[in-house]
Amino acid sequence: MDPARKLKLRGFGFMFLSSSLMGGIGAFARYIEAPGEFISFCRNAAGFIGMTLIFMIGRRFVHVRNTRITPGIVFSGVFLGLLSALYVISTQMTTLANASFLIYTGPVYSTVLASIFLKEPFKKSMFGSLGAVILGMLIIIGIITYSSGDGLGMTLSLDPQYMTGNLIALGSGVAYGLYLFVSRYRTDVDSNTRSWFNFTFATITIGIILIFSRPDLSEMTTRGWIVLAVAATITGFGAFYFMTLATKILFAGELATIAYQETIMASVLGWILFSEAMTLWQGLGGLLIIAGGVSQILISTRKSPDVVEAFTQGGAAGGRRGRRKKGVPVAAHAAKENVGAEL
Repeated sequence: MDPARKLKLRGFGFMFLSSSLMGGIGAFARYIEAPGEFISFCRNAAGFIGMTLIFMIGRRFVHVRNTRITPGIVFSGVFLGLLSALYVISTQMTTLANASFLIYTGPVYSTVLASIFLKEPFKKSMFGSLGAVILGMLIIIGIITYSSGDGLGMTLSLDPQYMTGNLIALGSGVAYGLYLFVSRYRTDVDSNTRSWFNFTFATITIGIILIFSRPDLSEMTTRGWIVLAVAATITGFGAFYFMTLATKILFAGELATIAYQETIMASVLGWILFSEAMTLWQGLGGLLIIAGGVSQILISTRKSPDVVEAFTQGGAAGGRRGRRKKGVPVAAHAAKENVGAEL
């Protein structure tokens, strides 16, 4: 297999690891006696501490000092902090199904924005893959239901009492979409350096929220602190780091088709650890998510080597096969036209 295809597969692997690790936060949170926003703060703080230690041990802080800080660098961290904090706050103010559905609108926003502003390709095949995983997500989180007696149904609650929570959940979805979109800018920055900046600005963002919310930690137990440390390392440092690696390689639409794997992991952990019911209908939703993700992987890696290499550069160059200049490699042409690296 040529290097460009291998890089694409690596990107899908990173995103799969990220979404799988993030799917565990719900299970961990049940053993932590702390508000959700504090858990989110610890997840990003663990990433900041982890990346700082890596840079200190490897004496690589020179990469951080030499990086030109632009709005793209700052806002990818800010949106990372907002998406994780707003989501857990919304779960306390609306139904879990509503909160899950609204945050998972994020990858759709990022795909649309990247298609418009970065000229990333959004073909019928990607539309089909993304449609399959979105439908599967709606089934597995319980928005679309089915029973032999009532047939198909919808459980999205529009009760006025949930209005504030729904708006906050929608804000988390917008932040998720903007995080994926903005991360497609400045793909010239080293992944480890980008991760350090992401964790830094995310931690600062949630820290500001904590100043006003003043979380009550009086009920935290020794077990809770231990579980929090483990959860922060796995679902924070690990999950967000792998996501940063993936956003450097994959298009927004490709990221979106893999992001929904998180719902499968959350459902499987609920079934294994807490004996939560897993119906055949939810199983069908999981199969749709897997099928959509696998189909997008096959589509993305079956393109001709030159096209895959150009796409891997990210930014506006993706898909501009017809504009290749004679004697100029596609990858070089892509990098030259990559306006996304300028934000």
